[in-house]
Amino acid sequence: MVIIQLPNSIGSDQQGFASLANVYQQVKPCQFETIQLDFQNTTWFGANMLAMLGAIMESAWTNDFDIVNLGPAQEKIFKKTRYSYFGGESLPNSYQTTVEYRKSKVSEIGSFEKYLEKKLLAHPEMPSMSALLRKKIKESILEIFNNAKMHGNCEFVFSCGQYYPQKGRLDFTIVDIGNTIRKNVRDYSGRKVSSKKAIEWAVSECNTTRKGDIPGGLGFTLIRDFLCKNEGKIQIASADGYWYEKECISQSEDLSDFFKGTAVNLEFNVNDQCSYCLTSEIEDTDISF
Repeated sequence: MVIIQLPNSIGSDQQGFASLANVYQQVKPCQFETIQLDFQNTTWFGANMLAMLGAIMESAWTNDFDIVNLGPAQEKIFKKTRYSYFGGESLPNSYQTTVEYRKSKVSEIGSFEKYLEKKLLAHPEMPSMSALLRKKIKESILEIFNNAKMHGNCEFVFSCGQYYPQKGRLDFTIVDIGNTIRKNVRDYSGRKVSSKKAIEWAVSECNTTRKGDIPGGLGFTLIRDFLCKNEGKIQIASADGYWYEKECISQSEDLSDFFKGTAVNLEFNVNDQCSYCLTSEIEDTDISF
């Protein structure tokens, strides 16, 4: 048996992504083992980060996983997400404190779109926006999903979210285990760029590693612009790089461990009282862009 002690806190920050990258490194060499994930010392685990944990566990599919010493409050919130590693046992999500955990095939973009509409964009705490802008936000998130298929060369995409009433935010995380952003940018450019520089390049407007006549990289700018005005946050972890943008200021850093895949977290500020629309619409709302 392989025992992995999870750290005290895993949230949507550099430390949280690095901690789960470390878990990935520990399970990576294991085959046909029982891996025990011990939460004894863990007092906080953001439910949206289950997307990354689920992706890691799926990547080590030849092993059996056993989750132990999970605190009652943490277990309750996990079960509200319908996290599959509890054998399908779940609890009602009456107050919509979570966005349901989902493992999607990359070919299931239609069902993923319906999931976004029903579980995330229809959440009562989402910032107020016009129907057209909501559609564009959905298209931006679908672009992130589609990147896993076009760039990640993987089979599944994992997603989960959590609404934090006291913190005034709604986090939604999308993860794939596939080609890293660094690999794709290196293959495309022929240059040995670092992980953080590769992410910086990939998020820039109109940059894409797609080849031929297929457009790529479109739509990511819109979600960045929206979260900037909303005073939310966007984070990306891939390989050993971490990038985030908050209040229109972006920064990239190194991760202490390598993660074979890409995790994107969208953090919406639900305390925002503004209403949003596109500039192409009638400007009778508070903010347009």
